[in-house]
Amino acid sequence: MKSSSIVPMLFACLASVAGQAGAQGVYKCVKDGQTSYGETPCTGGQLQILEVPAPPPAVDKGAATRQERVASQMEAARKQREKVEDQARERAARQLEARDKHCAQLRLDQKWAAQDAVGAGDKTRDAAQLKARRAGERLAIECLN
Repeated sequence: MKSSSIVPMLFACLASVAGQAGAQGVYKCVKDGQTSYGETPCTGGQLQILEVPAPPPAVDKGAATRQERVASQMEAARKQREKVEDQARERAARQLEARDKHCAQLRLDQKWAAQDAVGAGDKTRDAAQLKARRAGERLAIECLN
């Protein structure tokens, strides 16, 4: 028997043995230069016992599906949380920009009121100074810096 014809026979034997319960012995016999495999010990010749590994445990496809579903839910929740946080940051940046713009306008109003008070005549000086003082107070209250 040629070694090329032994290989398919070897695979057939191993496939049939692998389908059976795990940890079962396979016997390899070498007799007159010929190698054969079987489930029973050979008579005469050199004997070698081969252990067939146990089949891998069955995969619980339901568990994998559940894990994938939970992972996708967690990913969706993370993305939603990041979206909400990004929106809050953008809103805070817009509010800060609006506040800075408002404070700049109040500083300008206070500056103009102070200039008007300095250049006011005798009749309008008191009113101009009051307007400048109120503009300064409004700036101090609304823009603490």
